[in-house]
Amino acid sequence: MELEENRKKHILCYGDSNTWGYIPGGDGARLAANARWPGVMSKLLRTNYRITEEGLCGRTTVHDDPFSPGIEMNGLKLIATILDSHKPIDLVIVFLGVNDLKYRFSTTATDVANGVETLVRAAVRPDFGPGGRTPPDVLVITPPSIWEVANAFGPIFKGGREKSIEVRDAFTQMSKRTGVPLLYAEDFVASDPTDGIHLSEESHGILGQEVAKWVLEWFESRGN
Repeated sequence: MELEENRKKHILCYGDSNTWGYIPGGDGARLAANARWPGVMSKLLRTNYRITEEGLCGRTTVHDDPFSPGIEMNGLKLIATILDSHKPIDLVIVFLGVNDLKYRFSTTATDVANGVETLVRAAVRPDFGPGGRTPPDVLVITPPSIWEVANAFGPIFKGGREKSIEVRDAFTQMSKRTGVPLLYAEDFVASDPTDGIHLSEESHGILGQEVAKWVLEWFESRGN
């Protein structure tokens, strides 16, 4: 455990390619660290916070991906290990759900929200939080709706647009049921129509600002 008297607030960002920084239409190219939304947030929060970025392209909430051999895409299978590795953690930000919309998984919007809820429940263990006695707080960012475009992602996300629009309401119901706070990404940004699923550099910047604002208000409201 970290014993310094004035320990920085530690935030872990658990996400997929939209946390990793995949450039829309960039054939796997990645945004610079300070341009990705966790990096933008880190810059704005300055020295009182420490940000750990855990983005993985293709990561799902709870689904095994048969087309990614050798890389564990199931977010549930790794979250406890990752949190244990980086503890103590004050806040876990979960920004997942887009990859659950892939045609191969045959999910509904409610399934996606339930997958995120399962991750949240796995994250709120006391041993992951400050002092090993208090669970970390959790913020869920709801993914913006996607576009179905004529590129390599098109067949993979066949039928995903309609379900992605329904995700907002499904996440809202999940939040009411669990009390987990939500930040609706689509209130500020949209998926880039270049490839239909990823955020542009400009959107990363906007999202990073909004998440930083939320973080400051959250900890201020809790008196720390």
